[in-house]
Amino acid sequence: MILTVDLSNTHITMAGVMENAIAFSCHLSTVKSRTADEYAALMGLLLDREKADRAALDGCILSSVVPELTMVLRRGLEKLTGKEVMVVGPGVKTGLNIRLDDPSQLGSDFVAAAVAAQAAYPLPVITVEMDTAIGLGVTDGSGCYIGGVIAPGIMASASALTSHASLLHDVLPHAPDHIICRNTDESMRSGIIFGAAAMLDGLLAGMEDELGQRATVVATGPWARAVIPHCRRKDIHVDDDLIHKGLWLIWKKNPRR
Repeated sequence: MILTVDLSNTHITMAGVMENAIAFSCHLSTVKSRTADEYAALMGLLLDREKADRAALDGCILSSVVPELTMVLRRGLEKLTGKEVMVVGPGVKTGLNIRLDDPSQLGSDFVAAAVAAQAAYPLPVITVEMDTAIGLGVTDGSGCYIGGVIAPGIMASASALTSHASLLHDVLPHAPDHIICRNTDESMRSGIIFGAAAMLDGLLAGMEDELGQRATVVATGPWARAVIPHCRRKDIHVDDDLIHKGLWLIWKKNPRR
């Protein structure tokens, strides 16, 4: 079993993966002021809660979109596991054919999601990551990653709404019973959740127009299950562990550390 770790601007997700099966997963808030020792201690508590045997881990792979925390978390994971941590980036084989103006700009979470989606779903495939941002990535029918879209995430949208409108207050985004709402709280939640769903419907339709064919769509991330059921498109797959499955596949493509 290996430990896969996905570091986003909001969450750190860890999973124990063995032959593409998720043995456990756990979550930690991303806090930029924490030290490597603090992360090692907190992650150790989570692994102990999951009764995960650290000595039995074959290794660890990290995907990070927070550059200032990458090395901090890497050191913390090495203290935790006693093994060198593979960080997805230059020099790591992914098997993904990236057709972008500058492939180095593609986030490692996009890479891992695309690798997993290629392996498990029919092409072309569009991955939808719903975390700090809403990111869509497109792999065409020949298996080439050709681009995508990045939009504000659910909490970013909610924060922007309250910070720029004096009469609006913070809400916990979850879908109300109706799109047309009779009070401010529900109206905001309607706009945030149903608005994200409508945006996805529109973006997916536009992407398929440009592709010239229907695509498989698979969504992941902490907000996927809150938004995807409200999309008009009803064939969107939700895979909570998509990035971790991709990290496991990337691990397999590289020599053991």
